[in-house]
Amino acid sequence: MKKLLVLLIGLLVSGSVFSEEIDSVLILKNSPFFTDLIRREALIQPLRSPEFNFVNPEFKHLKTRRYQFFKSGPDFFIHFNGSGFLYKLDNPNDSVLTFKRIDDTENYNYNIEAFLFTHQREIYNIGGYGFWRSSGTLRKYNKKDQEWDAEPIDQEIHLPYANQLGTSGQLSWFNTQTQYLFIPYQTIINSGIKSIDKDDEIVKNVYRLDLSSKTWKKLGKTHPDYFDMLQKTKWVLATDSGQLICFNHKVYQINFEENIIKEYTEPSLAQSLERINNNHLAYYHNQTIYYLNGKTWLYDSVKVDTSKFEKANFKVWKKNNGFFTFWIILIVLFGGAAGRKEVQKRRKKLLEDAANKVPISSAVKIKFNETEKQLLNLLLEKSKQNSTTTIAEINYVLGIKDKNVGLQKKVRSDVMKSINEKFNFLQDGDTELVCNIRSQADKRFFEYYIDKENIALLEIMLRVENE
Repeated sequence: MKKLLVLLIGLLVSGSVFSEEIDSVLILKNSPFFTDLIRREALIQPLRSPEFNFVNPEFKHLKTRRYQFFKSGPDFFIHFNGSGFLYKLDNPNDSVLTFKRIDDTENYNYNIEAFLFTHQREIYNIGGYGFWRSSGTLRKYNKKDQEWDAEPIDQEIHLPYANQLGTSGQLSWFNTQTQYLFIPYQTIINSGIKSIDKDDEIVKNVYRLDLSSKTWKKLGKTHPDYFDMLQKTKWVLATDSGQLICFNHKVYQINFEENIIKEYTEPSLAQSLERINNNHLAYYHNQTIYYLNGKTWLYDSVKVDTSKFEKANFKVWKKNNGFFTFWIILIVLFGGAAGRKEVQKRRKKLLEDAANKVPISSAVKIKFNETEKQLLNLLLEKSKQNSTTTIAEINYVLGIKDKNVGLQKKVRSDVMKSINEKFNFLQDGDTELVCNIRSQADKRFFEYYIDKENIALLEIMLRVENE
């Protein structure tokens, strides 16, 4: 009994000592770098995780951990990798910055390399590795309880384990405007299960999480050239529209929303960016990268002129046009038309017959529903006038102008997806009937149009619908 009592007392004492070891306050020398960052009103992506010790915690388990500085609204935070330890800046105007711990987390080592992001002043992290396996859990910081709560999502998708690649940048990206989180592929780790084929741990598909609905969508297969680049790069930086990646003496601009990769082939820019290494804090704002050298305390910047980037010959992902699906579409729409060449012939013949006023065969008619036809008529008229169609105009035509934003977005997406899928059999490649471009008035939103080369074809398709 006496031994048991001594053991219990020992556990209590060691537990209290352990909890006291965790730093309640972190001190950081101020710099114009931090002053400028804190004052910026724009949405800034979380900074790269440095290896250099800008802060020096006493708690031994934090001494060797990477950490991230990030903003959420006007507030400035530090979050430590692989834990829920969260520190908030208490005195933004002093020469020495003081960060006070605001979480009450007890467990750690469960979310190493989790992806941290913010939205509408809420703090999230997702995925990570810990206790011999990776997970796809989405967590949100609960300000009231000072704990991290799990947010249920429709399926478990694992994030790429960036630390295995030796980069301090993270490969996932969150768009605060669209509420979409993109991951380029999955890394599934389960050290408790023997696996003969190591390749089974990598799932080469690009996925998108809709934070508003908590649902994942598979967008397509990760392009092999893009995947290879991610495995070999050591330099990744998040931007407001995607990522910048240095690879093979070039700088690549990754745009997840539009599935576009652009490249800048002049080696001087890649050399300048690669000098911003793990001793630096860095972030992107308004086509400029701002960085602070932890060793010299030098604050500097480098301009990134995105107008000089040109479209690369590969994308983020490839559409899943599988052999089986391809033939099913042809059978349904053409009654057994065989092969892509036959499709192209029918498209050409359709245009020629229309020009010669030859009756159109029912075999090539596409059955758009009434909602789709109303939208297409609107887009067609605007496109013929060299104008784009706004989201507000589309919402009005679809009868959803008074609905909530989430429902509007879903209805628009479903209708346009249906239109483009029905149209896909008439074209070769990734060209779609309904295209989009960012609004010149507000870059957060898209406007829509029909490509000029498809205007005549669409007029025929809508006419034969009514014959």
